[in-house]
Amino acid sequence: MSMLATVRAFQRPRGGTTRRAHGFTLIELLVTLAIIGVLSSIAFPNFENFMYRTKRGEAYLGLRGVHIAQTTFYAEVGRYGGSFDEIGYEVLGGTRVDANTIDGPFYRFEMAAYPYLGAPSGNFWATATGDLMGEDPILDILLLESHVIVVE
Repeated sequence: MSMLATVRAFQRPRGGTTRRAHGFTLIELLVTLAIIGVLSSIAFPNFENFMYRTKRGEAYLGLRGVHIAQTTFYAEVGRYGGSFDEIGYEVLGGTRVDANTIDGPFYRFEMAAYPYLGAPSGNFWATATGDLMGEDPILDILLLESHVIVVE
C-alpha cells in the first residue's frame, strides 16, 4: 500500500458530508418530556382512585370479619360480644387501643354491644373510621349494624 493510499484513507469524505454527532437534540428531549407529562397526568388520578379503593377494602373486610365473629359468638353463646377480646377478633397489622378499639393501617375499628328487644346484648354496632386523604377534613366512615329479630 502506497503512502498516498494511506493518507486518503484517513481524509474526510468529499462533498461536504461530515460525521453527525451522536445524541439527542433539545427539541427531541422536550417532546419526549411533554409526552411523559401528558401520560402521567392521565395515569395519576386513576392510580390515586385505585389506592383509595384498596384502602377502603381494608374497612370492608374488617367490618365483615367483625360481623362473622359476632355471628359465630351469638350462635355459641346466645348474645353478641361487647368487646373485640370477647369475640376473639384481631385486625391484621392493627394495634389494640382498648377492648373496643383497634387501629388498623388505614382505619380505626370500634365496636360495642347494646340492648335490643329486651336482651342486654341483643345487638351490636361496629364502625371503621379513616382519613384517606390527609389534606381534607372529611373522614371516611363505614358503619355495620346487625341484630337478630326473634319471632315468637
